[in-house]
Amino acid sequence: MATTSGSVKIAPSGIAGAGRGLFACQKFEPGDVVASVDRPFVAELEMDRMEDTCAWCFQRGETDPDARAKAAMMGMPAGFIETKACAGCHRASYCSKTCQSRAWKREHKYECGVIAPPRPELPESVRAAIKLLGRLKAADPKGAEHKKLLDLMEFRPAGADTNLLETFKQQDKQKFDDFNMLAWAAWSYCGKPGNYGAVDSRAGATGFVFNILCNAFILASPVDGVKFGIGFDNTICAANHSCDPNVVMTFLQPKVELRALRPIKNGEEIFVKYVDVTNPIGVRQAELKQTYFFDCKCPKCSKGPGSAEDRFAESPEALPSRYFAIADTLIKKYDAQLSHFLASPLETATTAQKRVAAMEAEAFSISGTTLGGGESVESNEENARNALKMCLDSGMWSLARQPVPQLCRQLFQMYLEGGSPYRAFRIGLKAYFEILPKVSPQEFYPDRIIDTWGLATVTNVLCGPAFAEIYGELQASGVDLRVVFIGLLFEVYDQLPRMYGLASPFGKVMENTYKQIVAGMGMSEADLRDRVKQTWPSLETAARSIDLLKD
Repeated sequence: MATTSGSVKIAPSGIAGAGRGLFACQKFEPGDVVASVDRPFVAELEMDRMEDTCAWCFQRGETDPDARAKAAMMGMPAGFIETKACAGCHRASYCSKTCQSRAWKREHKYECGVIAPPRPELPESVRAAIKLLGRLKAADPKGAEHKKLLDLMEFRPAGADTNLLETFKQQDKQKFDDFNMLAWAAWSYCGKPGNYGAVDSRAGATGFVFNILCNAFILASPVDGVKFGIGFDNTICAANHSCDPNVVMTFLQPKVELRALRPIKNGEEIFVKYVDVTNPIGVRQAELKQTYFFDCKCPKCSKGPGSAEDRFAESPEALPSRYFAIADTLIKKYDAQLSHFLASPLETATTAQKRVAAMEAEAFSISGTTLGGGESVESNEENARNALKMCLDSGMWSLARQPVPQLCRQLFQMYLEGGSPYRAFRIGLKAYFEILPKVSPQEFYPDRIIDTWGLATVTNVLCGPAFAEIYGELQASGVDLRVVFIGLLFEVYDQLPRMYGLASPFGKVMENTYKQIVAGMGMSEADLRDRVKQTWPSLETAARSIDLLKD
């Protein structure tokens, strides 16, 4: 039976074997809110965020005095939010009495005595299951809360209408045993209760932990990229995966929204991405199989390795001979994972194809993507730069072909953290003109907005007196960094309403910054936008002249 909630409904999916799906109950245009929940039904902080982030609304406050002062100077929420630990458990923290009261009434009272020291810090899935078991015990068997809790157990892989737990066990026994241990821990910490009405609490703990770990979405701040924890929700998680999704998820601390990426018809099934859909088909398929235990048969994957994401800049046979020895060594290193990076079966692949696939496996590993049980290479600046050089210098990868965009994004952050804003600016500017429009064609796509905001931030740093020489050199070439900063702010401000909204924490930061900057420039907004328009051709010329292989 279909379950309807406002603009969407949950009903059997049109994908064979997928179970439930999320469907539109009306038409949507790009940027429209398709589905929204004020807070995920399950929302858990990472252990590292328990001290500085509110466990209810997910607002974070800097605890380091210098970082707090810097954030306050930039108008960032982390400079003003202050969290205090619960007096009972001294683990969960809250930014206000209101948040603490809401958390206590809904869930914290079920975990407070359980997570307190000297008990060790518990992972997100265990804390979530403890709360859910408490809520299940207290819920009216005829009420909506009880129904939602039972519904969470029906997701894949633990749902009663699937045999996926056995498939899970056969595919990855170590992970299966680890998940079982976490479920046992949650049940044990609750006192090893018996049945809650018709529900076996031990089975409930297993269902909660497995389904959370296999369906949870990441909760992170778009303002500064900080990862808070995980969320799991009956409505949001009913949306199935597609490598060509029609919606994207945004986190507004604590609200979660699904926003339309393109026009959606009334009755059309809603699809979201579970993995990075800009990756080649083999990488996407392996990640989905490894984490979610299904073979993707979306329209994009059904066409095979023929999309832009799968095409190299040159034929593998054109690989320069100077890379043969390196590639042959990598073939041995990634022997077990090589098939994920090949467009053809391993047994029919040519030596040239295997060489390029092995190089790709190495580059993806450095960018943070490991497949088939492989170990990642340490993600440091030197390794990331070497991987980028290998991809571009070999001539096999275009700028927009993964993992080059991932490596560029990684290096941008590393340069910032390492105190090299000009290096970050160069790679960010290159990405702004030559990568983002191709991997994120919608101007309001979250990654594009966030990366543009990041570039604006580093541009503003370069406008300071410490970088007067760089500022002067660029100005001589027709690029006024102050105008560039304003232009990037305009772009973020203009696109925010279609993705995050100006009422969101990110939107409020952006709107305050926007108003202050415009007011302080001494000219009208129309004149400022005209200056930006005049500057942009010179900026693009400068961007396209940047050689990422040279510092």
